[in-house]
Amino acid sequence: MLKLLRSKNVTKMILWAILILILPAFVLWGTGNLGRSEKKGPAYVGTIGGKRVSFDDFAQSMASVRCQIVLNYFNDSKSLESLLKNKAFLGKLSWDRLILINKARVAGIKVSDKDVIGFITSHRLFLRNGAFDDRVYEYFLKNSLGMYPRNFEELIRENLMVQRLTDTVSKDVKVTDEELRRNYERDNSKFKISYIFIPLTNFADKIKVSEEDVKSIYELNKDAFVFHTKTDEGKEGPSKPASFDEAKEAIRSILFENKARPLALESANKTYENLRESMAKNKLPFEPAATKLGLKTQETLAFIKSDYLEDIGEADPVAALATKMKPGEISKPLEMKKGNLIFKLIEIQPFNEETFKKEKADYTKKALTDKRNTYTDEWLKEVEKGAKLNIDLKDYDKYYK
Repeated sequence: MLKLLRSKNVTKMILWAILILILPAFVLWGTGNLGRSEKKGPAYVGTIGGKRVSFDDFAQSMASVRCQIVLNYFNDSKSLESLLKNKAFLGKLSWDRLILINKARVAGIKVSDKDVIGFITSHRLFLRNGAFDDRVYEYFLKNSLGMYPRNFEELIRENLMVQRLTDTVSKDVKVTDEELRRNYERDNSKFKISYIFIPLTNFADKIKVSEEDVKSIYELNKDAFVFHTKTDEGKEGPSKPASFDEAKEAIRSILFENKARPLALESANKTYENLRESMAKNKLPFEPAATKLGLKTQETLAFIKSDYLEDIGEADPVAALATKMKPGEISKPLEMKKGNLIFKLIEIQPFNEETFKKEKADYTKKALTDKRNTYTDEWLKEVEKGAKLNIDLKDYDKYYK
């Protein structure tokens, strides 16, 4: 370990069993065989900035991502297990991490030993009685991560480099008063709409999903289909792979939805144009114009964005669009999980101004964080265009011996 951190004068007594119970040593299993591609596979993972990325580099990034997940979710075993089993997620994070580290180095971003020490010695996982305990630290690295201190510290250094890079990228992002008010309105106002809904099920007779298609999807994505068991006490047990019979209805539903969506959207767009034409030609409001076209309209009760609207689904996207509209305006077709929605905004019941004033400071921080995260995500998509992959990230393990 870094010399200062290795000093034994920070050691405290602990109960070793506590650490063993918190983090069993399965955490990094599965990365030990990541080191070189199969003979028939590609010679390297891809290129970043015109330079080849070896399988060893990718394996190291994978181990680093897993470590970071453990550091973030060590006290949430359910999330920890779920994330570490998600191959597509781990592969994407590992590749993005390599891209970001390259960008950080090009930008000249450095992290000092002092910063690395500060991060490790303040992490809750390594604290006992409020102080850093190096015996906990060394035991954890050896028995839960299977890593040497020096490797772990360099991993932390790189992760801090990435954090500084993303902070730099989004540092000039601001939230205007108009944006803040609109976001707060979306989150705290109530809305009423009159609507026409075109469900995906309307197109069931036009779509066929064959047993062969379902079987093919299952064979290609077996690891993605799991089910949760339950203990005798009724609590959720460990996840288990789903058999074809257990997964086929879910797969069939997904394939149907993928095929039905373009048909539903085409129908919704045509309905919208006909509706607008009928309103203009006959000088009719939304509801009578819809009735004249043989369309059924319904009206909601007042709802907030966190509500679930019967037949429609989650209210969040409806509230987000309604916030940008004025009462009486008609929306263009809005794609929902179950179909397409065309609605007239009846009213917006405003939020409490006094409550807004009290919550404005905290809400500004949240809105700023959300906007910076969105900005960074879009920036990363552009950065990714300068990299090229030779492997399928969701199946990275098949490229290794």
